[in-house]
Amino acid sequence: MSVTRRPRTARAAAVVLTAGTLLSATVLTGCGGGNGEEAAARPTVTVTAPVSAPVTTTVVRNAVDRRYAVGVRTDTYVDPSRPTSAVDGYGGAPDRTFPVTVWYPATGDPAAAPMENAPVDRSGGPYPLVLFSHGYAVTPDFYSELLARWAAAGYVVAAPTYPLLSGVPAGPSHADYSQVFADSRFVLGKVLGDYGSSGGAHPLAGAVDPARVAAAGQSDGEVTAYGLGFLQCCRDARVKSVIAMAGDLGNINNPVRPDTGIPVLHLMGEADELQPYADAIQWDRDNLTAPRFLLTLVGGAHAPPYRSPADPHFEGVVETTTAFLDGTLKDHPERLAAIDQYVAAHGDRFRLER
Repeated sequence: MSVTRRPRTARAAAVVLTAGTLLSATVLTGCGGGNGEEAAARPTVTVTAPVSAPVTTTVVRNAVDRRYAVGVRTDTYVDPSRPTSAVDGYGGAPDRTFPVTVWYPATGDPAAAPMENAPVDRSGGPYPLVLFSHGYAVTPDFYSELLARWAAAGYVVAAPTYPLLSGVPAGPSHADYSQVFADSRFVLGKVLGDYGSSGGAHPLAGAVDPARVAAAGQSDGEVTAYGLGFLQCCRDARVKSVIAMAGDLGNINNPVRPDTGIPVLHLMGEADELQPYADAIQWDRDNLTAPRFLLTLVGGAHAPPYRSPADPHFEGVVETTTAFLDGTLKDHPERLAAIDQYVAAHGDRFRLER
């Protein structure tokens, strides 16, 4: 593979992937995972071909006014068809291994802390699935407070740990970033196979409705989620809505955003220290088409609003993202209006454009 780099910003550089690589794409860097340090360069993707519109499905089990206890478990999936690169003294591997942390509605006290391997609450299932992608140099546990809140609202949330990007088993490194899109599709297929089949042997078999899937992510993971929803290279027709958090989607060269009808919620902190807010919001205004929700976090930083209950934006992130999921996966359009209502009541912290 030949690699060409060109400067873009103090935090970004470009990588060109040529024929024979996983993606036929130009990859441009973006933001880090939000560990408080300036992140390494992140690739993004150039695509040109059109994509097919998704199939509209009828949803079931769509309660939005119930809160569940939360269970948490870890599954490990291995893709033997692709290798993990050697970096930083790590010799690489002939396969790609993914620990996947899953938060889900469980039996028990909704006020209790998440319980490891708790029995799934089947009374409200099968539940919609949210595939969550983490940022640079962190693992899914970094976002556990947010992901558990989604599970309590009636969602199964599956969050893979991506090799190298997370720092597991070596790194952190962007050496394999072009693999992350295929990684996410592979994990989505495995989770749906285990959790989406009512006749399977998995303890949570039948807990997920395969027709109701969202992709979500923060920082580097934002690009992964957006790619699953909209990019020709990476579009997955199983994804019905997208939550993108803390990044500039304009870093993705020539993104494909056809009239698929896929709803997208893009959250961006006005004081994001890694991605210039003005550039990000202007790109959204120029390129994202309805159904779109552009949520500005007034004074918001890069990572705390998405992981820390102590951050003044965290509760609003929980409320608006949950309402978005309810409105796009549970057939409750009135919950989309609840986003406007929440922002109107908290105008000192949030602004919304459609």
